[in-house]
Amino acid sequence: MSSYVLLANFGAGRCSNTAEVHLLRFWEARNVRKDGELMSLDMLLLDEQSTLIHGSINSSCVDTFRRRLSEGSVYSLSGFDVARANPKFRLSDSQVSIRFNDGTFLETKTDSDKDIPTELFRFCSHEQLLTLANTNRELPDIVGEVSSVRSTIGPHHVMVTLRLEGMFDDRAVTFQTKFDEHISEPKVILFTSINPKVVGGKLFLNATFGTHFYFDCETSAGKEHYERLVGDGANASSSKSEVVSAQKIEPLTVAELNQYVLAADPQNIEFLCKAEVTSLQSEKGWCYIGCSKCVKKLQRDETSFTCLSCDRENATGVLRSSFLTDLIQLFQRSCLLACALIYHTISSLFCFRFWL
Repeated sequence: MSSYVLLANFGAGRCSNTAEVHLLRFWEARNVRKDGELMSLDMLLLDEQSTLIHGSINSSCVDTFRRRLSEGSVYSLSGFDVARANPKFRLSDSQVSIRFNDGTFLETKTDSDKDIPTELFRFCSHEQLLTLANTNRELPDIVGEVSSVRSTIGPHHVMVTLRLEGMFDDRAVTFQTKFDEHISEPKVILFTSINPKVVGGKLFLNATFGTHFYFDCETSAGKEHYERLVGDGANASSSKSEVVSAQKIEPLTVAELNQYVLAADPQNIEFLCKAEVTSLQSEKGWCYIGCSKCVKKLQRDETSFTCLSCDRENATGVLRSSFLTDLIQLFQRSCLLACALIYHTISSLFCFRFWL
């Protein structure tokens, strides 16, 4: 019988000892540059000494283990590989991570005598988030009071005014569904595995594939924050946040857009406006044949293209170009200089989206 081992005592190589761990959460990691191809099933595991470690199941083994995984369950785990943790996108403070293989033993423990915590989060201060911004080093967690939730461009992009902004694709849809099904509008939201970015001098905390969200008292950390807000006199039955549903992007004429810019009160609103291209400034642009999957520049052979990034011969190419254009009538006596990214063909009319 293999001996018991703590996560903090892991050494590199194949581990035949047995660890008892709490599966906090798991998620699919996909390659957005390759049409969402599944790379692995990632997870966070916790032991009785509150040691947090990142685990990963390669895509070739996902079907073997997926049906046995249940968030919140305790497992007996052995026969896995221990490797040095990736220095990028770190999910724990551990210097190593574990990788499942074909011989990994995984069994649910319903009678564990180990006192393993049920949750653990890695919260950061605002100053720490600024330090981590644009480094891709760590993916911390965050909790805060909701002030507004906005679905900006259909159901696949949700903006939350908290200390977090920016969710996309399935994360946005999952969040919107859970938000809509919540009995009352949540006051507190806890987000995990956030990637901080600074753009234009503002801090944005973007959701990742590993981002989970918990409302109000679903976690002990969220409950503590929630009760503190209620204790400060906040209304427990409703939130101060403003919920704005998916907005219709309104088409305007150039004259109406011009009038809005000159006279309307400042606000966040989106318009669609058509303008005629009067000239192309190709000397300020670029053009290349890119891979249809990873968008990297293709290497030209005698009769085909090769993508070195995807390691694919006979790759399908897409014309990618950027150039500056002069648009007439955008303002009464002047033109707007705009940049457009064009695929395949160039048309005489373009539809531009303006954020004012």
